[in-house]
Amino acid sequence: MKIAYLTDRDALGGGGEYIRRQIAAHAADETRVFFAEKGECTAARMDAWGAELVHVNHLKALLQLLRNPLRRPRGRIVFVVHGIHWRKYGFLPKTAGNRLKRFLRLRLERWLYARVDELVALNRDDVELLRTTYRVKVPIRLEPNTVAPMAVKPSEAPAFAFVAVARFDFQKGHDTLLEAIALAQDRLRASGRRTLLIGDGEELPAMKALAERRGIADLVEFAGALPNAAREMRRGGILVAPSRWEGSPYAVLEALAQGMKVLASDCPGNRDLVQPPTNGWLFPVDDVDALADLLVRV
Repeated sequence: MKIAYLTDRDALGGGGEYIRRQIAAHAADETRVFFAEKGECTAARMDAWGAELVHVNHLKALLQLLRNPLRRPRGRIVFVVHGIHWRKYGFLPKTAGNRLKRFLRLRLERWLYARVDELVALNRDDVELLRTTYRVKVPIRLEPNTVAPMAVKPSEAPAFAFVAVARFDFQKGHDTLLEAIALAQDRLRASGRRTLLIGDGEELPAMKALAERRGIADLVEFAGALPNAAREMRRGGILVAPSRWEGSPYAVLEALAQGMKVLASDCPGNRDLVQPPTNGWLFPVDDVDALADLLVRV
């Protein structure tokens, strides 16, 4: 079978890792990745290549594929919902502009989802939202990400008490983590608890500025994007995942696979994986006080 994997761009992150694992699982098939940023995710391109299965992993790629309402590729279309980003508008100010954007995005996604053959959701909350708010009629398959247990070599004590691994984006909640560190900074400084932040993204400069402004530059280190984040996260003792929403986060899965504890927001995706007190702790989404308390207490 010829399987086309469509995504936004070639970048590190959970979406790219998901595609890499899918390709590895279908080694007997002929596979190819197409990028929306290069204009490759069109129905004409899929038919020219002869794609029998069009596996779409980003809304921009799906929009590029189906932008012509009178044309769709001949192959079967499966769209993977890597977290429902429409949730973002629940965290933004309730202005007329944001309400309009929220309405238009929902309408656009409903229109696109009605034209695919199947949806794949990575967590139970997203399945429920697709069935109720989105009211989709196509089949929905629940398929959480998985990571096999990782063998970890014995090492010295981690250099950092905490580590966060994520792109710097509003969804990932780095501002909540930095504000919590600022709130508990005296106690964290006294106990020598520092945090390593691994990742890159458009909000990285703003988060660096926030750390300076809140006087916690000595308590955090920005490492940038690293090619093997699963290995590098062992530089921290506990993974912190303060996301506002998720699909099925690989950083959390990889931390748990290595036997690390996880301190995570109680959001879709995270709550499917973190089961307090067995493998970590949960705190309410965007609750700076609760996170600050846990950073000191755990």
